[in-house]
Amino acid sequence: MAALIPYFISNIFQIGAYAFCIAYLSDEIAELKKRPLTTGISFIVMYFTSIIIQRYDNDWVAIGLSLILSLYCLLLYLNTSKTLSQCFNIVICGYLIETLCQCIFILLFTILHVPLDANGYNDPISLSIVFLGALLLIPVLYFLPVRKWVQSLANISYSTSLIVVLVMIIISVMSLKYNDVSLGLLLPTVTSIAFFFFLGVLIIMQSLSDQRRKQAIRDYETYMPILNDMIQNIHKQQHLYNNQIASLVHLADSYHDYDSLSHALKSYSNFEENIIDNESYSFLHIENKLLASLLYCKFHEAASSGKNLIVTVDDYHYESPCTDTEIVDIVGILIDNALEASAENDTIYVTLGKRSDSGNPFFINVANPGPLATPSFVHDIFATRYTTKRNQVRHGLGLDLLKTFVDTYNGSITVGNTYPDEISSSVHEQYIFFEVEI
Repeated sequence: MAALIPYFISNIFQIGAYAFCIAYLSDEIAELKKRPLTTGISFIVMYFTSIIIQRYDNDWVAIGLSLILSLYCLLLYLNTSKTLSQCFNIVICGYLIETLCQCIFILLFTILHVPLDANGYNDPISLSIVFLGALLLIPVLYFLPVRKWVQSLANISYSTSLIVVLVMIIISVMSLKYNDVSLGLLLPTVTSIAFFFFLGVLIIMQSLSDQRRKQAIRDYETYMPILNDMIQNIHKQQHLYNNQIASLVHLADSYHDYDSLSHALKSYSNFEENIIDNESYSFLHIENKLLASLLYCKFHEAASSGKNLIVTVDDYHYESPCTDTEIVDIVGILIDNALEASAENDTIYVTLGKRSDSGNPFFINVANPGPLATPSFVHDIFATRYTTKRNQVRHGLGLDLLKTFVDTYNGSITVGNTYPDEISSSVHEQYIFFEVEI
């Protein structure tokens, strides 16, 4: 037992230095200090697991090393905010740094012809190499931009981490001797394969979660201008209303008799015409705020081009397999096409919400003055890059993309003609409508 004391001491220095190295590279030492219990338990697990594996891995050194590094990676992941991919980088880089520090003294002692014990840490020279390597680690981490180098690898792809895990599994499988499979080798090999497989599943799950977060960020960056436009339009309208209301408030101060005041109020009759009634903004109550913002911007876009956009909301709450941003894309495509196909003073009708008599929870119907919806016409408009506009650049992709959305979620698209009740029967203007249920 006394002969193992140098072994245990050297492992304390080696594993302690390595634990400090990966904690430093993770840049979360302060956070680890706030959780002394979990940090201490993790170090104890690292220490005893490393000792057990190193004592009995004579026939499976590669598997043992991979298993130790993978365990360190998992413990680092559980104690920090780093992703598994980042933990892989930190653990491997930390191992290489500590190994290089020890190699410097191994090379020095070899040059000086100092005898080394190749069987372990049971001699003072081997113990001194571990101790000096741990001491050298401090100035290396302090004076060299090691953390910066490791952080430059922070965005390494999850596929790379999966490849590393796959290599570990292959090494474990190849280490099996098909002509002489002993229980002592089979048990750690199977355990290693199971552990690496579990680690790979964790990486895949975190990769999918990361993709969802990145998609949410991209959606936010894409649709933030819509919200900004809505806020700017509201500020403009509020400024206009404040001026008009202030004029009405002080109107009585400028006139001293009833007749002149009454005449002045009548002259302000256009004020009421300029104020859009609350029904026109009813879509702002839609639960999907991105959709409400889009409708608000399209409402003012139509008004600025001399067109009328009438929005009717059947239900402010809906459920759909589509994401909020995909619903915004669908509605945006239909309204943009209607605005581009309409002339000045035309009226565009938009109806959306959900229907109780339909299996699809969300629908939108957009109608604008247009041609007869013949079967050949309907077939052509959904072809890629089909457009009737002279400038074909950036046109002809909307309806094709819309069809992709609908096909993905097993929805339906209906194209036809209608004659809105609001239009005089003497005019009998023909409208084309696009209705999507999804």
